[in-house]
Amino acid sequence: MRKDAPGPGAGLSLVELLASTAVLAILLGLSMPTFSETLRRMRVASAMHQLGAQLAQARNTAITRRTVVTLCPSAGGARCRQDADWSSGWLLYRDPARGDHPRSADDVLAEVRTPFHDSVRVSASAGRLRVRFQPDGRSGGSNLTLKVCSGSELQGEVIVNNVGRARSHRIASGLPCPAS
Repeated sequence: MRKDAPGPGAGLSLVELLASTAVLAILLGLSMPTFSETLRRMRVASAMHQLGAQLAQARNTAITRRTVVTLCPSAGGARCRQDADWSSGWLLYRDPARGDHPRSADDVLAEVRTPFHDSVRVSASAGRLRVRFQPDGRSGGSNLTLKVCSGSELQGEVIVNNVGRARSHRIASGLPCPAS
């Protein structure tokens, strides 16, 4: 008589099942710190990419529409924050009057809310809370530096120069994150 299906003695014993579960638990325990570090790095990289893309969009909008465009940290309700915290989002608006806020809701071109994971914090350099792009794409005044932090460590910076171009770079670990 031929047996196609395994018989009653072909399964795993309880001891084998417990041993394989223990090995799996140990391997997962060893990989978790690496996984959480990778996740943190990915969140920081995503935040830096989002900021760079939004700054490029703001500059291109100013050039193509031939008007002054401002990007500022959002306080919600089409208003700009009065501090340097960009973590909760930003506001892009037409700004021919060069004001601290949009003149009307029609001037708002985009508002991004909660763009980052809670563990990522972004703050602007002292003295420059917003970036204003001229119709030729320039961003006069001093450079704007957006510092990207995860936990208590500075992880990267996105910098807008006077010509209006944004660049970003990662920071070596160990530097403290500036207070916002």
